[in-house]
Amino acid sequence: MPKPDKTGKDLAQFNIKNAVYAVDGESASVKPLTWMNTFTKDRNITTHAFYGDGEMIVALASDRNISGTVGATARDDTFEADSGVAVKPSGGGVAEIAVKSMPRINLGFETDFIGADGIRKTKRTWVFGMQVSPPNDSFTQDQDDITQSAADYPYTAYGVNMQAATGGAVYVDENGQTVKVFTYSKKPGDDGYDTFLDSVPVPKA
Repeated sequence: MPKPDKTGKDLAQFNIKNAVYAVDGESASVKPLTWMNTFTKDRNITTHAFYGDGEMIVALASDRNISGTVGATARDDTFEADSGVAVKPSGGGVAEIAVKSMPRINLGFETDFIGADGIRKTKRTWVFGMQVSPPNDSFTQDQDDITQSAADYPYTAYGVNMQAATGGAVYVDENGQTVKVFTYSKKPGDDGYDTFLDSVPVPKA
């Protein structure tokens, strides 16, 4: 049996950095998410089995959203205001408010990766249609060393529909189904990689 060709395959991925975000539907430029240092993603897939003639015939998947946390070294006031969890009063400062609306956020970030060649490269990723909840706080008195807090924003991301290759319409596959896109990534050498985090991309079939 010939040895499988693993050229171009990722060996390891690490070191999240340079996060940005944009409020869905706004024409404003992409903004930095200050000092983001962690990101988790859970796929929330459920299945429903259909039975006939005394056996399971087929199982269908329900894949409506993803969830997880966006972590930063400290709370980002501008990000929280854009996410609907805080406001900046006219007298200055920041006020954390009862959440009444949750605008959808598109989040971009970079991670490093290596393949078998050991060359460190950077992947760029967008997460679409996130609704962000306020982080919980925990502060502890400094003792022999600084006790740093962290800001972990829980989120649920609902994705976006893939667009047709010609643009201007939602893509529908040969079975009449739309395709939901939760994340979109590019690596060095992919078309548009250099400017991938400059604006929110539109996934096309």
